[in-house]
Amino acid sequence: MLLLLFSGWQPRWFLLCGGILSYYDSPEDAWKGCKGSIQMAVCEIQVHSVDNTRMDLIIPGEQYFYLKARSVAERQRWLVALGSAKACLTDSRTQKEKGKY
Repeated sequence: MLLLLFSGWQPRWFLLCGGILSYYDSPEDAWKGCKGSIQMAVCEIQVHSVDNTRMDLIIPGEQYFYLKARSVAERQRWLVALGSAKACLTDSRTQKEKGKY
């Protein structure tokens, strides 16, 4: 569970699958469909300079998502997962452009 900044911090449940980060009100509300999603391939990940539990996901020229973890360790786990998803997508795209499958 991460907190997402809309008009104040709101708890949201996030799911990272296939390079897409989707968010829901809660795990119990997942059946309603996601409230939004972020394609990691086009997203920049930034750690906050002062708050060590916060990270920002930026789609250049379009959207900012401000996320806050419950702890430093939780933020670190998310940073690793999001960075790995982004790296895998970038590597896969590069291989396809070079004609490798």
